[in-house]
Amino acid sequence: MTGYRAPDVSADEVTPALVRDELLKCFESANKEFMEVLHQPANGETIRTQVNQFVSGVFQNCGASFDNPTKAGIVTAMGQCRANAEAMMGPKGQAIISHHYEEMIKLVDKLPDR
Repeated sequence: MTGYRAPDVSADEVTPALVRDELLKCFESANKEFMEVLHQPANGETIRTQVNQFVSGVFQNCGASFDNPTKAGIVTAMGQCRANAEAMMGPKGQAIISHHYEEMIKLVDKLPDR
């Protein structure tokens, strides 16, 4: 499993929009890995479209802005994405979910609290 890796950027380069965009890349990577675990074909463009719709929907459902994200909104949306993925994948997805969540937290922790 190669998986998603958070970009190595300094704290002054990290913006909420960058973290949101990385969340999309991260979730896309996780979904491709889930497809492999489930032995299902993974079409990159289809997954990308589904991930964009799903993640933007999660932001909306959490009352967070997808277009103008905040640290609090991202943290809330990430928690919901994680819970949804755990419910969908169960124990066989745990390692994938944990890895991706830990990578995203590296970026979230660099965001200022505002």
